[in-house]
Amino acid sequence: MTEAARKALSIPIPVARPRLVARPRSPHGVLWRPRLAEALDAGVRRAVTVICAGPGWGKTALAASWAGTRSLSGPVAWLTLEARHNNPVVFRSDLIMALRAAGSGLPDTGSRAADDDPALFRRLVSGLAGLPQVTVLVLDDLHEVTDPQVLNDLAGILHTMPDRLRFVLISRTEPGVPLHRLRAAGELTEIGAAALAFRVDEASQLLALQGRRPSVEEVAVRVRRAEGWGAGLRLGLEDLGGKAIEDYLVREVLATQPPQFREFLLSTSLTDRICGELAEVLTGQNYGHRTLERLAQSNLFVERIGMSRWFRYHGMFRAALRHQISIVEPERVPQLHLLTAQWFAAKGNGLVAITHAAAGGDWEFVARLVVDHGLQLFASVDREDFIAVLRRIPAERLMESAELSFCAALMAFADHDVASVPQRIARARTLLAGRGPRYRAVVDLALNVLESGVVIRWRGDMPHLVAVSSQLLDELTTLRWDQVPARLHYRAMALNHKGAGLLWTGRLDHAERFLWAAASAGRSAGVPLVEINALAHLSLLVHLQGALNAADEHANAAIDLAGRIDAKTRPASAVAYLTRALTEAERGREAETESLLRRGLHAIGDEPEAAPAVVVALVRARLLLDRREPLAARAVLYRALAEAGPHFTASLLVRLLGLGMAEADLALGDPAAVITRYAHRPAVPALMPAEQVCLARAYQDSGDPAAAEELLARVREGSDRVSAVSAWILTALAADAQGHGGRAGEALSRALAEAEPELIRQPFRRFGAPRMLVLAERQQWLNEARGPAGDNVLAEITGEIPIIGGTPAAGPLSEREQEVLKYLPTVLTAAEIAENLGISVNTVKAHMRSIYRKLGAGRRREAVVLSRQLGLL
Repeated sequence: MTEAARKALSIPIPVARPRLVARPRSPHGVLWRPRLAEALDAGVRRAVTVICAGPGWGKTALAASWAGTRSLSGPVAWLTLEARHNNPVVFRSDLIMALRAAGSGLPDTGSRAADDDPALFRRLVSGLAGLPQVTVLVLDDLHEVTDPQVLNDLAGILHTMPDRLRFVLISRTEPGVPLHRLRAAGELTEIGAAALAFRVDEASQLLALQGRRPSVEEVAVRVRRAEGWGAGLRLGLEDLGGKAIEDYLVREVLATQPPQFREFLLSTSLTDRICGELAEVLTGQNYGHRTLERLAQSNLFVERIGMSRWFRYHGMFRAALRHQISIVEPERVPQLHLLTAQWFAAKGNGLVAITHAAAGGDWEFVARLVVDHGLQLFASVDREDFIAVLRRIPAERLMESAELSFCAALMAFADHDVASVPQRIARARTLLAGRGPRYRAVVDLALNVLESGVVIRWRGDMPHLVAVSSQLLDELTTLRWDQVPARLHYRAMALNHKGAGLLWTGRLDHAERFLWAAASAGRSAGVPLVEINALAHLSLLVHLQGALNAADEHANAAIDLAGRIDAKTRPASAVAYLTRALTEAERGREAETESLLRRGLHAIGDEPEAAPAVVVALVRARLLLDRREPLAARAVLYRALAEAGPHFTASLLVRLLGLGMAEADLALGDPAAVITRYAHRPAVPALMPAEQVCLARAYQDSGDPAAAEELLARVREGSDRVSAVSAWILTALAADAQGHGGRAGEALSRALAEAEPELIRQPFRRFGAPRMLVLAERQQWLNEARGPAGDNVLAEITGEIPIIGGTPAAGPLSEREQEVLKYLPTVLTAAEIAENLGISVNTVKAHMRSIYRKLGAGRRREAVVLSRQLGLL
C-alpha cells in the first residue's frame, strides 16, 4: 500500500453537500403527468431506468415529482452529479452518503481509501448487495461525469446489479456506461424526448396551472411550434417575440459547445434539413455526417429524419441559431443561402434550390433555376409554395431578362391573367436574342412547353396543340438530361398535351396511346398532376366509346391519386368528375350526377380551360334533356359554343354539342332538323354510334323505318354498349308498334343483357317511356322462367321488386288478392290488370307483393306454381 493510500485511509469520508444528496424541489407549476409516472413506476420494477433528453425537457422535474410521491413506499436516494464527481473518491463517498441519507440501511463498507484499491470497491458493491430493502437511486446530471474510472465504477455496479437496488439515470446525453446487456435482458426502461414531449391535453393542463385557458386549437399550435418541448411551452407564455426561448437555447445549448460545434450549428441552420455532404459544403469541415450523428446522440435538439442520411434541428433551436448568425455574421447569410441553393440544384431539388436562391437575393440565379425546374413545380403539389417564392421577385426586375420574363408569365397564369401570358412569352423570346444557341434552345424549349399548356391548350386550339406537342417530343429526343434537367417532366407534359389534343380532335385510338404514355411518364417523372389529368382524359375517352365501367375505373384512379396529394380541387382532376357525372347520368342517377357536376365545377376554377368548360355544358344539357327541358338544354349548348372563344377548335366537342342539339330537336318534335344536320355526312365511318342512334330516331319519327333500321343494325353489333342498348330499345319499340311481339321481346331482352353489366338505366326511361313500361312489365313476366338475367333493370323500370328468399306468412289471401292472383298466369302487365279491375296500378303492385310474401314466392311465375299446388288456381 502506498503512502498516499495510507493517508487516504485516515481521512474521514467527506460529507456531501445537502443539495447534492437531497431531492430537488419541484419547480412551481410542474404538471403531474400520470402516463410518465406510470412509466417510472414500471421502470423501477426493473434494474435501470434512463431518462435521456436535452435541456428543458423536464427530466429532473419528472423524477423529482415522482420521487416525492413514491418515497413513502420505499427509500429514494438522490445524487445530483457535478464536475467534481469526476474524482472517484468524491463520487463513491457522495454515493454512499446519498443512500444513507435516504434511509436505505446501507451497511458500513469501511471505504476510507483512495480509488486505486480494488478491495475497497468490492466492499462497496458487497454493501449494496446487502441492502435490507428495495432502494431507488437517482443519479441526476449524469452527463457531467466523464472520468473513465468513475464510469467504470458505475458500470461495475450495474454489471453486478444488487437485487434491492434500482437506478434512475438522468442525463442530457447517452450515458457513458454499457447498457446493452440490460437492454437485451429486458431490464432497461428508456424515457426519451418523444415520451417527455407534452401532448395537447397535457399542455392545456399546464397552461391552466399558469392561469391560461386558451382554445384547443391555440394549444395545438403552441405544442406544434414547441414540438412538445416543455421549456418552450413555458417560456412562450409571455415571450411572444421568442427572446426568452432564444436566450435559454443560446446559454444552455449553444454556449456549452466547443467552438467548432458552435460554428457547425450556426453555418448549417439556414436549411430546414441537413445532411453530412451539405454540411461539409457549408462549413468547410470534414466529417459532416459524423458530426451530425454526434450532435443527435448528444440530444442537442438535432434528430435524424427516419433512417435516412438527413437530420433536422428543432424548430425553436433552428430559429435561435438563424437569429444568432444574422447578428454575429450577417454578411455570411446570403453566401450560405446561395451555397445551399447550388447544392440542391445540383441534386435536382428545384423548389429548395429556388427558395434558398431567393433568400440569398440573387434574382437572376432564381430565374435560371425557374427555367430548369419551374414547370414541373407548377404542375406539382408544391405549386403554391413555388408561386409564393416567385412573388418575392421585385416587380421592376421581371422584364430584365428572358428568364425573369418566364417567371412573370408563370405568375400571370397563376393569377388567372391568361390574356397577358402570350405577351410575356413574346417578351422573353425577344430578350433571348444574342444568347448562345445552346442556352437559347434550352430557354426556348421551356417557353414552348409553357405556351402549349397555358395558351394553346387553354384556348382550345387542339390541332395546333397536337402539332406543337409533336414538335416538342421530337426536340426532347435530341437533348440530354444535363442540358435540360426537366427533360422527363417536359416529355410527360408534351405527351399529355398531345393525347388531349388527339382526343378533342376525335382521333381516339391515337389519343389513347399517348394518354397512357403520359400517365406512365408522369408517374415516373414525379409529376402527379400530369398523371391525374391523363387518367381523367382516358376516362372520358372510354366513356365516349360506351364503356361505363372502364370509364369509372380510370376516373376513380385519377380522383384517388388527387386525394393522396390533396389535389381534388385542382383543374387536373376536373375532367374525371365530369366523366363520372356523364356516366351516372347514363345510369339514371340524377342526384349523383348533380353532385359530381358541382365537384367538377369547383375543380375547374374561375378561368377554366376551354375544353373542360364545354364538357360542363354537355353534363348540364344531359340533365336538362333527361328532365324533359329541351329548350333550356339547347340554350346551354349554344352558349357554351359561343363562350368557347375564337381560337376554339376541337372537332369532337363540336360534334358532341351538335349531338345534344339534335336530341333537343327530337324532344321538340323536329326530326327534320336532325336529318338535315346529318344528311351531308356518310353514315360510316363519319358518324359516331350515338349520332347514328339520334339520326335513326329522327328517321323513325319522320316515318322512314327502313332508313332507321339500317342505322340501328350497325350500332346494335358495335362495341359502344350505351349506343347498342339504345339501338336495341328503339328496335323493340319499332317492332312493338308494328305488332311484332316476339321481335320486340327479343330486342328488349338484348337491350337488358347489354345494359346490366354496365348498369345502364337511363335509355329505358329516355325513349318512349309509356310504351316502354308496358313492354318491360310483359318482359318481366316472360323472363321469369329464364333466370335472373336482366331482372334488376326490369324491376327498376316496372317498380316490381322481387322478394328473394321469402318465407310464407300466416293468413289466407284477401278477397282482392285472390282477384289479382287470377290474372297472374296471364301475360297482362300490372297496368293492364289494374285497368281490368278498375283500380290503380300501385294498388295492384301492392297486392302482388303481398301475394308473394304470403306464398313465400320470389317472383311471379313462382307465385303461380305455388298457387296451383295449393289449389288456389
